[in-house]
Amino acid sequence: MYIETSKRSWAKSIIWRLIATANSFAILTAAITGNALWNAIFMNITGLFVYYFYERIWNRILWGKIPVNSDKNGEINE
Repeated sequence: MYIETSKRSWAKSIIWRLIATANSFAILTAAITGNALWNAIFMNITGLFVYYFYERIWNRILWGKIPVNSDKNGEINE
């Protein structure tokens, strides 16, 4: 089990906002449908998948992770 450093959390937050803004811009600029509501729905659906893969990638990055001792139930042992 790991805990995250503050620097890691800040980096993830800033990078996510850049990716989310780019996703929103791409979907709204492309105007996939002629309806603003459907474009917003599509933007949120794509954002969900982009975020899922974003988090999976960050789970593989060890930078900013501090290992802690824990038992099988996830309880931290001191």
